Amino acid sequence: MDGDGDARLFTSKNERATVKVCAQIPATLLRLLFEDSDVGSSSEPWPFGDGLARTTYAPSISGTYLAVAHATRFMLLECQHDTCSKYRLVSVGEAPGSGETITSLLCMDIYLPQQQQQSLKQQQQQQQASRSLCVVSGYSSGYLRIYSMYGHLMTTHRFHPQPLIRIRQCMPAHANSALTAGEMRYAAEDTEEVCLTYADGTVVSVDGRSLYLALRLCLSEALDGGAEEPVFQYKKWSFELNEPLVSDAVSYGPSAHRDPLAALAKSALTSSPLLSDATARFLVAPQHGDAAFGMFMTNEHAATSVSAVDIAGRVAARVTGAVLHMARSYFWRSSGAPSGGGLTDAGGVPASGEAGTTVPCTFAVRDSPRKVLDISLAPAVYGLAALTDSLGRILLFDLESCEAVQMLKGQRGSQCAWLESGNGPMDRRRMFVAVYTSRRGTVELFELGSPGQAFASVFIGPGWRLVQCPAQPLGGSLPVGPVGRAGRRAALPVPTKCILMSSKGEMASIDVSI
Repeated sequence: MDGDGDARLFTSKNERATVKVCAQIPATLLRLLFEDSDVGSSSEPWPFGDGLARTTYAPSISGTYLAVAHATRFMLLECQHDTCSKYRLVSVGEAPGSGETITSLLCMDIYLPQQQQQSLKQQQQQQQASRSLCVVSGYSSGYLRIYSMYGHLMTTHRFHPQPLIRIRQCMPAHANSALTAGEMRYAAEDTEEVCLTYADGTVVSVDGRSLYLALRLCLSEALDGGAEEPVFQYKKWSFELNEPLVSDAVSYGPSAHRDPLAALAKSALTSSPLLSDATARFLVAPQHGDAAFGMFMTNEHAATSVSAVDIAGRVAARVTGAVLHMARSYFWRSSGAPSGGGLTDAGGVPASGEAGTTVPCTFAVRDSPRKVLDISLAPAVYGLAALTDSLGRILLFDLESCEAVQMLKGQRGSQCAWLESGNGPMDRRRMFVAVYTSRRGTVELFELGSPGQAFASVFIGPGWRLVQCPAQPLGGSLPVGPVGRAGRRAALPVPTKCILMSSKGEMASIDVSI
């Protein structure tokens, strides 16, 4: 950004795309983020060196909020994008454990019912914001911690003792549209989840619906006397790997066209899970061996564990009666908690030694020495993943047919993310893969279904990071409306977008002109 506050604008030669630098993290906040030993003299033009290259970013859905983490500390920043401005500090937090570092980050919006949204408009802006946003951080020790917007620690869990390297919010495909009565019948088969990926390849799938209700209670409702603490459900998975070390791994739910009755007629002639009958599917990028990546699937149902939520740091308030009733009916059932281990102790930290359900490899792509380094999932309705590999290629992979859709070559050292244009219904949106290559200093947009040259190419210079924004709040896939009729989702997803962060703390948006 220029000193007078004007935004910098980069435009492609064909004028199909623009990159607008519209916000910046002030140097005073960066000094708060970094340790004193990482900051040079204040007389230096840029006292932070390459510190931002080792920083983790996580934007909110709208991009108004940005979580930033470095080493042991994180900050939540806010910036109104209607005018070119600097970020302001909302909260700051630090790893409580000695020797812990932050290894993953997620800025997670929380869905609020319309009735409560209207009532919150009459309350203070701070109270409204604290109810609708959480910062989820993962640590080298394996701990997962969830903070309210203003830095209150809401819950701490340690599902696994390895470093937590990725936190993703995964939405089901049916969350992108209204539900018919028939689809509502099986809505529970494919629910949203928060996917936790650990360095040794272990994946923990936290049930999004139960987590949503637990966090709503932590943020908004003081529990009745004598009631048990709310719990959220999770499943733990491990994979058949020669060496337990991965670059990335992600869950993408059950088969999209799975017949719920198919489980009654499983074939005893094969041990391989059927593509059309998988109850859980994973894409795994191992660091060792001759496989570039593998598909792991199972048609078995893993045991569900429960984890109690420590609500000591919750924000006391009230919620609507309907939400409270739904939460009580979900959590506090007379039949008791779901089966499975992992119940927490008084400190709210579950035992981490339990083994995960082992998932076999359905097939692997072997192309040594090629190794997949990063997996980027498109919105579930597209059923695609972009795989960035060590040979400078980006593979667009169809998760349903398990086939390569498109390959982009000559992208060594690049980063990729997904970008949708248009604000109308899903069938009127156009999906792009955004690719940033630092050595060339360009952002290229490739449209799905249009192989060949890039749709647009914008030169912005080296030193940027491409960061994916979430498209739907936690709880957004919950069905709303009478059971037995055609219903709708609580919050339909906004068009998927991504942002760019520079080595100087600048934020830039990408816009497509069609």
